[in-house]
Amino acid sequence: MSPVPGDTLPCPLAPDDAASGLNRALRRWLGALLRELQPALAATARACQADRYRKHFDHFAHAVFLCYHGLAGSGSLRVSYATFPTAAGLVALAGLTTPHPERLGISFSQLADSSHSRPAALLSGLLPTLVARVRAAGVRPGLAIPAELRVLDSTFLRLALGVAPWLPSTGGKDHPGVRAQVLYAPAFDLVERLVVTDTRSNDVQGFDALLLDDPARLAALAGGTLVVDLGYYSHARFARLRTAGVHFVSRLHAQAALRIEADCPLQIPLPGLDGGRITIQSDQRITLGSPTNRAGAVLPGLRLVTALVAATPRAQRAGAQPTVYRLITDRWDLSAAEVAQLYLWRWEIELFFRWLKHRVKLPIWLGYSRNAVELTVALAMVVHLLLVLAARAVGLTRRTPALLARLRANLSQVPAPTVLAAMQLPLPLWPPAPAPT
Repeated sequence: MSPVPGDTLPCPLAPDDAASGLNRALRRWLGALLRELQPALAATARACQADRYRKHFDHFAHAVFLCYHGLAGSGSLRVSYATFPTAAGLVALAGLTTPHPERLGISFSQLADSSHSRPAALLSGLLPTLVARVRAAGVRPGLAIPAELRVLDSTFLRLALGVAPWLPSTGGKDHPGVRAQVLYAPAFDLVERLVVTDTRSNDVQGFDALLLDDPARLAALAGGTLVVDLGYYSHARFARLRTAGVHFVSRLHAQAALRIEADCPLQIPLPGLDGGRITIQSDQRITLGSPTNRAGAVLPGLRLVTALVAATPRAQRAGAQPTVYRLITDRWDLSAAEVAQLYLWRWEIELFFRWLKHRVKLPIWLGYSRNAVELTVALAMVVHLLLVLAARAVGLTRRTPALLARLRANLSQVPAPTVLAAMQLPLPLWPPAPAPT
């Protein structure tokens, strides 16, 4: 089933009362949320020693500035440094005020150096806190995507060896850069795990780092379904998922060895499933893998679903042709069409990567050292999660480019900490004050 259209917002400059109320809600929400994240930031700062040898520019001031930079979508760190003094409330929250309103309490060189030297774990360590808040808000309304569905994929971010000489150079057609490996929950629009690797690590190794080498994460996904593409294809890793009780859906590798055990009767697909694009051609029980492959595994009792999927109407107008998918899974409780639909929902992570690159502007680097690159990717994920939380706080079903534009337009008017402390914030999902003891 296709996602419902996102909510639209009035123009940020609209003078009506509704637009003004939404602006005030966003300003109050952002300022209060940054204050509430201060203890979590302090904990991650202690764990990674983010304030070591720093007296005048602490971790919280840096985090507030980076959130401003990420939300503002500035073309460079220098532009954000020049415009940050106009956001007086955020400057006060960061503790960077000076007697001169047009100046900050730090120099640009201090700021730029901190992006290289302060550990990227300061922001990546904040992700679990934001993930917990998004999960507590519940799934996105209006979607049929199962809450337990996870998608594993990566996106490539190109860098030049001239500015990032620490990257490996293999020559030929290989381009230098890094990969952001992401475990994504599409029903929540949620980045659950993130690992940044260079070209010396392939996607299968990212599979291990993100999930398989973390017993706690693997146990948390038991009973759920993981959808992967061919870059993560590995019989041995599929066997580990089955052992942990995690279901999987993947395309069948063209060179995979298999034995067909039985042909299953075709079921009538659910009416209206993904607009009738899915036509099941076969549904078979198979044994996957070869016993002579020492690095692989033999997986009996799997399911092979062959489906013809028509292109979307928009793609058809551009000349796209139907695609045949051969999908393997261990899920027998679903119809063949539902298995195909699970794989088609993998497209949600591609839309997410497009959002990061075109709207959040992920490739605008804070620097070119390894730490600065990792900090940039972590900041993009933090900005995305802030936008998801902002959408929920003001009653929208999902984050939109219009919401991002409105939030950018209101950064300069976020209230100062003293004003926020005196405000009542009756916003959805706001945690109540602890009961008196």
